[in-house]
Amino acid sequence: MKRLVHNREKCLECAGCVGVCPAMALDMYNLDLQIDHEKCTKCGTCTRACPVGALTLEEVADAS
Repeated sequence: MKRLVHNREKCLECAGCVGVCPAMALDMYNLDLQIDHEKCTKCGTCTRACPVGALTLEEVADAS
């Protein structure tokens, strides 16, 4: 299972990812990116939009 991961150290806080998310799963709050993992469809649009690679889709172990 994949999950969207945000690297805060790389992030420029440009919010470019927020505007391109078709699921509206991203939001910027006080210059901190918020990810709604329940809305996220893991399409990768935001990862491609990020100019510094601060967003990645990574494999995670199934919690069930």
